[in-house]
Amino acid sequence: MSIETQEQMEMGSKPVREHEWLQKLVGEWRTESVMTMPEGSKATSSGTESVKSLDGLWSYGEGKTTMPGGMPMTYYVGLGYDLTFKEYRAFMVMSVSSHLWKYTGTLSQDGRVMTLDCEGPNMMGEGTALYRDTIEIVDDNHRTLTSTGQNENGGWDTYMVARYTRAS
Repeated sequence: MSIETQEQMEMGSKPVREHEWLQKLVGEWRTESVMTMPEGSKATSSGTESVKSLDGLWSYGEGKTTMPGGMPMTYYVGLGYDLTFKEYRAFMVMSVSSHLWKYTGTLSQDGRVMTLDCEGPNMMGEGTALYRDTIEIVDDNHRTLTSTGQNENGGWDTYMVARYTRAS
């Protein structure tokens, strides 16, 4: 066992430079989203998201919004930098799905864009599909989330864009 690993076991993990980005997500947010339905129509919704920091190692949040058709949805998310695997990792669970969404992520060189990849239930048919969520920090009070799914030709189709405005 390395000295670094032994110290982490004795003292717990301490935030490193990669964790700093997570603080940009912390706060109270208003959300506005547009979802593109399979036949091409658009559905809009609004909601809220409350994000906290878990000792600088994780940002975690609870969101409330509506699905197309008006059904309420609550979701929980967490995003952190895993010191063991040297990568960003995230999860999401929601009241409208039994699937545990598990993501791995990368941060752009300029620190503005987090790209998170996962595999989940195929929203267009049977089996599973690949998905990509991109979080862009616009400024201290605005960010966007763009959700895409890989199509049968290997390209990425955008199915949702959410805009977040800091409420406090």
